[in-house]
Amino acid sequence: MKKTIKDLLYFDLQKSISLYSQMDEGIITQSTENTEEGGDINSSLGVDVKIFQAKIGASANDKESKSTTRIPHHNLLNKLQENIYNSKSYIDLDKIDDLELDSEKLHQLLKSKSFIKATGWVNIEDYDRLKKIAKRFNSISQFIQQCSIADSDEKEQYDILIQDLKKQRKLVNSQKDRNVKTKDNIRLNKLEDDLEKLLDEYNDTGKIPEYLVNGIQLFIDTFLPDRINFRFYPYENLPSFEILSNLKREHFVETDIENITFSYGSRPNLKMTIFGMITSLPEKDEELFDPLKKDLEEGEESIVFERAFRGVFRGFEGFEQFVRYSSFPRITVNPLAVYREIEL
Repeated sequence: MKKTIKDLLYFDLQKSISLYSQMDEGIITQSTENTEEGGDINSSLGVDVKIFQAKIGASANDKESKSTTRIPHHNLLNKLQENIYNSKSYIDLDKIDDLELDSEKLHQLLKSKSFIKATGWVNIEDYDRLKKIAKRFNSISQFIQQCSIADSDEKEQYDILIQDLKKQRKLVNSQKDRNVKTKDNIRLNKLEDDLEKLLDEYNDTGKIPEYLVNGIQLFIDTFLPDRINFRFYPYENLPSFEILSNLKREHFVETDIENITFSYGSRPNLKMTIFGMITSLPEKDEELFDPLKKDLEEGEESIVFERAFRGVFRGFEGFEQFVRYSSFPRITVNPLAVYREIEL
């Protein structure tokens, strides 16, 4: 049997404790091992042992006690997986041959399952990071443009034009004819304005409109606050089948997710494993029970106020569905752990 260890990136400890304690009548928060070392003192040298012990303050059965305390943490994941692996509600996609699979067959397999494990390619979407980048994008873009101008031939030509304009301005200022001086000033002002406009247009290349930056931030703050999506693709020949998970920032093993994106990148070139619970399995042609259907029909006047509010919630469902990204053939999984499995 292959021996592996896990580079654990994410672990929902509280939910794992809750699940494991239901299966194993509670969870041991720590264990202690006690060992004793020592032995009897003998008198093979012809010395009276009792007298010798009295002089040195020792006993005939001296022993040393050692105590070792272990607190389970990441090992809890291994124990939880061992318990669930034997369950009928568990499926390991790594053990399913994907050669003849399609999304509909996979969904049929998953219908009777609650726990899932899958290894595949990952795409990481950190919406707070996206918001931060969007806010600073134009400033960064302008800085890059200015750096490229500073090292380009165009910058040298621009500086020459500016120097020529300054010389022209001195000549105009020395002009004694007031009418000629006024005309020349108007001409030079226009040239300077045109040059500045060309420079501004060059600097604005690649900029995002301000309304779009504000809109991205508003949308994320309203519908996607603190959202980190992990998209798993278990099968290369079936990229339409996707496992979508929302990872909570506080359950990452690294306190700063930037360390993970630096180590592995937002699209890692090494496969990752997810272990968790299936929470959404949308059908291809899905018709769900609609609890609001009856209330939204014409009814008693006494519930008109309640019906109005429920109608508002119904209107918001479209927005929520829009940002949940829950649609066939994608499935949604509440992750208990995300890790890279390493063979020893």
